[in-house]
Amino acid sequence: MSGLWHVGSPHYTYYRRRLLSVLFSIARFGPATANSFDVNRFVRFLLFGCWLASSLFATTLEHLTLDEMIQKSTAIVRGKILSCSALQRDTSIYTLVRVQVSEQLKGPQSAIVEVTLPGGKLNGVKQMFSGVPVLDQGAEYVLFLWTSPKGVTHVIGLSQGVLNLKVNAKGSAQIQRAAISDPMVDTKTGTLVAPDNVDMSLDALRLRVRRVLGGAQQ
Repeated sequence: MSGLWHVGSPHYTYYRRRLLSVLFSIARFGPATANSFDVNRFVRFLLFGCWLASSLFATTLEHLTLDEMIQKSTAIVRGKILSCSALQRDTSIYTLVRVQVSEQLKGPQSAIVEVTLPGGKLNGVKQMFSGVPVLDQGAEYVLFLWTSPKGVTHVIGLSQGVLNLKVNAKGSAQIQRAAISDPMVDTKTGTLVAPDNVDMSLDALRLRVRRVLGGAQQ
């Protein structure tokens, strides 16, 4: 839906003209004497606009390239999901994910990392947020992580920062990003863009990390 409503699109232009017409009628005759149909239509347009704006902003992710995630992350790990448990902070529910690290591609060596994801289910209450990845217990991933100054670790770029890992019949590890349905915005241009496709060997990612970081010691 977001592609239909960008500035300059036919839908945007049509409803902009209709809204301006309604506003002109109200401004000219006053809300008491303006056509009641126009007033009611204005209210509907206003409510629709508020709903549309909240929907777009709630589901739009900041687009990050693979190189940007490598640069901005504080750690990149290969690991297996040990457990997922819900916790509450104020009125929000979070999921705490414990990851057993088998390889550290970036950042200080860690045997276990704890990653916090927004949303989860606790005491019969479920909170969900767009763009948040689903990590399956026992599955193996490559995760791009960022730790805040307060020591809380998040997945950078939400679903963008999770790469599924599978070992093929030849014993070679392959990584692939799952399909992402949430719209993404390029913050440099302000335009909506499609998510990047990531499908490569783990060896290729290791080389990519070293190249982007300038061959620094991992």
